[in-house]
Amino acid sequence: MFAIIGVGTFIGYKLDENYPNKHNLFTLFATLSSVIISIIYIIRRIIATSKEEQ
Repeated sequence: MFAIIGVGTFIGYKLDENYPNKHNLFTLFATLSSVIISIIYIIRRIIATSKEEQ
């Protein structure tokens, strides 16, 4: 989970360095997207684990 969020934030940060804007939107959107992706990943892992235990 931390790796997904870290990579997303890093990508957003680098995009903001290359394409500067007033509110660092690339970092904001990349971080938010990576948090959503990591939550979906965790939920899918929990569901898969619970199915294996039955």
